[in-house]
Amino acid sequence: MVYVALVLAIIAAGLGGYTWYQANGLKKRFAAALGGDETASLEHTLADYLARVEAVDTRLAELNTEYERLAVTNSLASQKVSIVRFNPFGDTGGDQSFSLAVLDAHDSGYVLTSIHGRQGTRVYVKPVDYAESKYSLSEEEQQALNQAIKRVPEIS
Repeated sequence: MVYVALVLAIIAAGLGGYTWYQANGLKKRFAAALGGDETASLEHTLADYLARVEAVDTRLAELNTEYERLAVTNSLASQKVSIVRFNPFGDTGGDQSFSLAVLDAHDSGYVLTSIHGRQGTRVYVKPVDYAESKYSLSEEEQQALNQAIKRVPEIS
């Protein structure tokens, strides 16, 4: 009977040691999950994370505002460009004349035309608002405008 009690005591001591080892490991894992400080309370850790989340949320709102400002500014930048070269006179060599269309995201901008001849070069600019010009456009100017309108800037 004494031997049975002694064996049971040894088994109980072994199980107690194993249980203590497991509990100590869980305590360390719990402390690591809370930020590594064993004395840190769950409330303190959660308050710290909440402050971080609020800071990130504030920064995200600032970045979103800046993105919207840049998107508006970018829509007004020259984005679509097309050029058409042509020869307006049959007696001069080469396509030295050209019409250049430069448009923003709203298809507004200008068409610049340079007509080169023997006597000199003439340059004309016609404004474009929302794909329309209040000035009549030549065939080459209209072609350059149509080509520019069809262009879509690539997203990189």
